[in-house]
Amino acid sequence: MADFDQIYWAHQPPETRALPTIDDETQRTARAIELAGKGFVVDVPIMIWLWDALKCMQLRQSYGYTWVPSALQPPIAVAPGMAVPGQPVYDPNKPPPGSIKVSVDPNDYPPYDPTPTPTPPSGNTDVVGPAILGMPKMFYALGVATTCPDGSLASDPRGKFLLHRILGPMGASVWFEQVG
Repeated sequence: MADFDQIYWAHQPPETRALPTIDDETQRTARAIELAGKGFVVDVPIMIWLWDALKCMQLRQSYGYTWVPSALQPPIAVAPGMAVPGQPVYDPNKPPPGSIKVSVDPNDYPPYDPTPTPTPPSGNTDVVGPAILGMPKMFYALGVATTCPDGSLASDPRGKFLLHRILGPMGASVWFEQVG
């Protein structure tokens, strides 16, 4: 199941998928909490602390969890199979809305399928701007390219270009790299 982490992350929407690209844990945590406040399901150990998704899910399963709370949900008071007077019992069959299903089955993680965005047409010189000062293989993204998905291709008389999109603490950074 070496591909599980890739399957897990491909299942996430672009907003949460971008969390591991934020190197600073404080900034990553702030962004994750912001996303959770907007209704995104944030798995704290995997998305903020950057734990391995497969190992984390396997560990949860080994302790009897079928679901765990997402960020901003109350923690589980009593572990599965235990009872403490006055505390709620963990019900493996009744996960609260917005909780995280504990599973290592790839079928439980279909790829996230965002609404398609336009890809710059090949030969369109209006999407690849001038070179970024001091970075001869990097170019500004213009027009429709600023809304295209990461990995989009464009070409013009200067060559072929690969679009890069990174979500950082100040918003999205979009640029082209000359690849041919």
